[in-house]
Amino acid sequence: MNYPLLLILFFLLQFNAFAQDNNLPPKPLDSIPRKERTPGVVPDLAYFKSYLTDSRDIIYFPVRWNKYQWIAFSGVVAVTAVLFTQDANIQRIVEKNQNATMDYASKYGLERLGSGLYTLPALGILYGVGAIIKNDKAKYTALKGVEAYVIGFIADNLMKQLTQRHRPYQDDPPNPWIWEGPFSLTINSSFPSGHSTNIFAVATVIATSYSKTIWVPIVCYTLAGLTAASRVYQNDHWFSDVFVGSALGYGIGRLIMFNHIKKLKVLPVSSTGTGVTFIYSLD
Repeated sequence: MNYPLLLILFFLLQFNAFAQDNNLPPKPLDSIPRKERTPGVVPDLAYFKSYLTDSRDIIYFPVRWNKYQWIAFSGVVAVTAVLFTQDANIQRIVEKNQNATMDYASKYGLERLGSGLYTLPALGILYGVGAIIKNDKAKYTALKGVEAYVIGFIADNLMKQLTQRHRPYQDDPPNPWIWEGPFSLTINSSFPSGHSTNIFAVATVIATSYSKTIWVPIVCYTLAGLTAASRVYQNDHWFSDVFVGSALGYGIGRLIMFNHIKKLKVLPVSSTGTGVTFIYSLD
């Protein structure tokens, strides 16, 4: 059980790696093809290439962590370990505090946000509106939101296969300590929570893109948090499942957005001699 857990938690703090400076000198503006000076806002080859490069960076960047990032990583491992010991107690408390209103909201609202039934069409609408009003930021955010969802979905399912943890409803009484590992012939998909990973990945992309509009991050993370909590409420996951899934989604969303931000360089003067130059590197 321990080695899959460490592998999963290795994903959680990827966003910290992007606080490090990129020491490569910026290229002169006139040396970069015009079509590569701004991030793409259409689902072209460069966009789909980013799925591979961002996935690669999820695995690669921990080798560049500094001591503070390793301390933070250790903290996440410690919190998750503590939550494992409390999963059964939390599950019993939640099971005793259910009502019809929350049942309806969880089943027909929050659950469908995490599954993508509402989230992916919403991103499609965001892209469509951006295309109509010629807003590149909206289109770019929508595309990166879809990318975050897809990468989160794949990462989450890989972790599920490695751990094969039983869901709370699978055993009587519920037992949070049953992990069957990667070679089980049955399907046990509790850890981590895919709904939590998906919604936090998308929410983080949108919240990061519109961070200067204060209500957007508040709404995004509130909905994401409620969606994650609903998975425990519906008895589909243990609390540690949604904690790790949420952290995983948040880390993926941050990585995807900061992979863009770290490539945007600002020079104090432009090629014309005055002003500033913004350079975006796709490589």
